Formats: sequence, structure tokens, C-alpha cells
Amino acid sequence: MLLRYYNKLLTIMEKRDILKINRQFLLLTRQLAMDGTAAELMTGLPRSVIDRIASLDMDEIDELAETIGVSLYTFRLTDPALSRLIQMPRNAKSTYAEATLLGNSRAGSTFP
Repeated sequence: MLLRYYNKLLTIMEKRDILKINRQFLLLTRQLAMDGTAAELMTGLPRSVIDRIASLDMDEIDELAETIGVSLYTFRLTDPALSRLIQMPRNAKSTYAEATLLGNSRAGSTFP
């Protein structure tokens, strides 16, 4: 019985966490929309989606974040790229991640 309650509580917490992550992602996307191509690189979203999110008001953002039920944010590094990133010195990680994502967006394939 205690395990069932714990699992139910965990599910509620997970849903709340997903809601918060989605809301923050939508707000970040809306804010970055004014920065041109930076929004595409930072979010991984196509420009048309970024523009659509930029047009949402706070009520629409909240409703979308609350009702979607799955994370809107996706991890965009491949396993080899992530492994390489983990091995790098701290001061090189950001540059490598940005170069990897930029390479992926230009080439349409995975840049390790």
C-alpha cells in the first residue's frame, strides 16, 4: 500500500516537473524568437514553430504546458557526442556542444 502511494506521488511529481520544464521551454523559445537564428540553435525547433510560440500569450503558454503531458524538450546530442562532451575539460564543453548542434542543423546529420 505504501509503495502504491509512493508511485502515485512520484507520478504527480513527474507530471509537475514536466509541466514546469515545458513552461520554461516555451517561455525561453518565445524570448529567443527575437534573436534570429539563435532561437533555432538554442531550441532545435524550426523557425515556423518558434514564430508560432512567439505569438502565444501567457494563458496559451500555460495551457499548452499543462495539457501536453510529455516533455517538449528533447536531448539533441548523439551518444558518441555526449560521451566526447563528458570527457572534455569544463571550459571546452559549451563550445563543443554549440559546434555539434550547429553542424547538425547545417548538414542534416549527426556531427560527433
